[in-house]
Amino acid sequence: MTRRALEKLTDLIRRAEAFIDLAKEVQNEARNNREDLLRQLADEYGTWYAEALAALPLNHAEAFRKEYEGGFPNYKIKHFLQAGLELNKVFAELAAQGTISKWLYPVNSSFLAPLSEQKQILRNTMADTGGHPGLLATLDTLEDVFRRLPVALAVLRRDVRGRPGLVVIDEYDLQRIVHAILCLHHRDVRPEEYGPSRAGAHPRLDFLLKEERVAVETKMTRNNLGPRQLGNELAQDILRYQAHDHADAYFALVHDPEKHVLNAPGFERDISTDTAFPVRVVIIQ
Repeated sequence: MTRRALEKLTDLIRRAEAFIDLAKEVQNEARNNREDLLRQLADEYGTWYAEALAALPLNHAEAFRKEYEGGFPNYKIKHFLQAGLELNKVFAELAAQGTISKWLYPVNSSFLAPLSEQKQILRNTMADTGGHPGLLATLDTLEDVFRRLPVALAVLRRDVRGRPGLVVIDEYDLQRIVHAILCLHHRDVRPEEYGPSRAGAHPRLDFLLKEERVAVETKMTRNNLGPRQLGNELAQDILRYQAHDHADAYFALVHDPEKHVLNAPGFERDISTDTAFPVRVVIIQ
């Protein structure tokens, strides 16, 4: 699959998010223009659906189509777009009691759930080909920025007009600087995001780039954190964050001022990967 095709899949996944709030408003009885909203949703989704089918290989297109077509008793997107405002008259009494939905085609089961499946099919297609162009571009940018961090740290260390410079003593100092830099390049930087539970604990990742869906970790080598220990920590992080609901890639910045990692380029190559869950490790010395 070409890079252009992968970029198309990334764009389709991003555009699908806009349908969620619009679909919910269709069955929001506080709205006066719900018929117009349903028509708008049908038009916009129809264009998106046609583009998605054209972009998918045959082995994924059929599953994608089923999430649209549906059928008794699993009514899906097609039915919602055709009659999303129709009330459940067959089981009206149960609907009045609140036992079942009042809508013949409830938005959650008839639109949002199958749309989520369609998004996953698009992600699976990308994973099958090892492609994440948007994520890779973000990782490339992060690498380019933080490769130049040693120069910035040298500037910060200088005394200016009798005022002492900023010296990076430990990981907490490094995190503050990294946080500031991330905020210059990304609109939604979430510090101290908690990852999925593992062995009863919820490990904390340093930062999450919410829009880009990239987890960012900072590490600083020391006497008891040499190459072997560092490699083990990174491997554990990668396993944890693959299960994170909002992270599709992992970027690790390692500050190694005392050069504990003698072969930094080789270390980076061994751990970094551009496959299903892209990983980028950058060591600055």
